[in-house]
Amino acid sequence: MKKLYNYAPMLVLTIFTSFVMVLVQLLFYGSTMIFNADYYAQAIGDSGSDKELYNEVNAYFSQLSKATGVPQEIYTKSLTKTEVSNAAKNLARGSLDYVFGTTSQKPTADYDYTAFEADVTNYIEEYSDANGIEKDKEYYTYIDKAITMSEKKMNSLFDVLLTKKIAESKVTAMTRRVVPSLGIITGVSIGGLAVLLFLLWFVDRKHPFDLFYWIGTVMFAGGGLLLIPSLYIRFTGYFDGLFLENKSVYYAITGSLYGITDRVLVVNAILCSLGFILIIIAQVIHNVRVKKAKRSFS
Repeated sequence: MKKLYNYAPMLVLTIFTSFVMVLVQLLFYGSTMIFNADYYAQAIGDSGSDKELYNEVNAYFSQLSKATGVPQEIYTKSLTKTEVSNAAKNLARGSLDYVFGTTSQKPTADYDYTAFEADVTNYIEEYSDANGIEKDKEYYTYIDKAITMSEKKMNSLFDVLLTKKIAESKVTAMTRRVVPSLGIITGVSIGGLAVLLFLLWFVDRKHPFDLFYWIGTVMFAGGGLLLIPSLYIRFTGYFDGLFLENKSVYYAITGSLYGITDRVLVVNAILCSLGFILIIIAQVIHNVRVKKAKRSFS
């Protein structure tokens, strides 16, 4: 292909446009996934984290049963997979809404322990009545301690994305200021991208067929800047090496990270493909016009 018209200014504009396109993409992923509490709540279910969480809750009460003498089935009688899953999702959503400045309400575990407390209390009282155990102050302290300790542990297990810990950290003060302003930054970036695309057209407006090449180059280059690292992450299993003790936490975090990676990979694979097609179209148009010009002179 011959040297394009207005090559130097179009090349500079193409480079800037490619980087701004990447910035717009990153801001878009930020608003729809990275800084979207609902995305992480969904990821808990999609990754299988909630199923592992239910197993961990049962394993905890199996150990607690040996220490307290209260059968495991009494502890877990009122616990269902759906309620445990919803508790983890609601805690993640509430914590991240606070971290991202969507709400001013500090996160708490959203789980109704009424049935759990009644099951444990009723069993201990029935056992005490059957064995003639005196119901004194120490007796009721024992019940309260068993229930409080259990609820505290479950609330900790529900935090599979460690979002409540993040919400209680000092970094939250910064995120609550910065994240709400991302919408404005995104709007400005989209405006900047529109201006650069207009300049590409304006500079090369007398040679419209060349625009296929330049727009294709923007899409191919900009897409490649994000496609290459996302392919590397996916095919090397980059996040598999995270060392996390609880499987529920591991699945939730890696599932969220890979979910974002997959979205980036798909979008930029499409952009690169479309960019490549536009470059080929530009080459075909050029060849057709050259042949037509030669025939007209012959």
